[in-house]
Amino acid sequence: MTQLSDIKIWDSCLNGDRKAFAELYRRYYPLLYNYGCKFCANKELVKDCIQNFFAKLIQNYHKLSATQSVKGYLLLAFRNRLYDDLKYENSRSDMFLPCIDDLLSFDKSLIPYPPEDESSDDFIIMRLAFLELSPRQQEILYLYYMLGASHSDIADILNINYQSSKNLLCRSLLKLKELFFIKLKDYKGQADCKEEELDVFSHLAENFKWFHVELAK
Repeated sequence: MTQLSDIKIWDSCLNGDRKAFAELYRRYYPLLYNYGCKFCANKELVKDCIQNFFAKLIQNYHKLSATQSVKGYLLLAFRNRLYDDLKYENSRSDMFLPCIDDLLSFDKSLIPYPPEDESSDDFIIMRLAFLELSPRQQEILYLYYMLGASHSDIADILNINYQSSKNLLCRSLLKLKELFFIKLKDYKGQADCKEEELDVFSHLAENFKWFHVELAK
């Protein structure tokens, strides 16, 4: 049986189809959970945020509109919802409320180590390099490579234009490459990088296998 496209599912959601919303939830829960866990250490808060987010979508289905990118729409809307929840949590303990870019920035303490079976020196070095990127650079690499978001989606999510998204991704990748080879020299004590190590970087950057978070049950 052919699986319905996201657009077909979304069209059914626009008519209030509960089964369509359930399918959308099934498809996107892991992706949204992993994305949310890059900003917030409280996994229960992230889970609750996703559930409340979908409950709100169902409740207000008549206010939803057609979209060419369901993934982009959900990522942007969920990011905004998570910001509201984090802002509320922050307001309970602090007088100062950070702006969205400060509150929704990748928490470096939440960047996981590679799984034990993939914890080679190269993966460790890549993680060290990634940690030195700015939160915005980390997020665009994650959105593009791990979540498969398009530049149009990223532009909406990060509130920048299409060309700025392409430029930011290019600069972020170049910076990651620069940091990778600096860390490589420090870690391995090598003065020069060999050709095969250039291939190692390309493989790691394309796959980001080390950037793993256990999916929510």
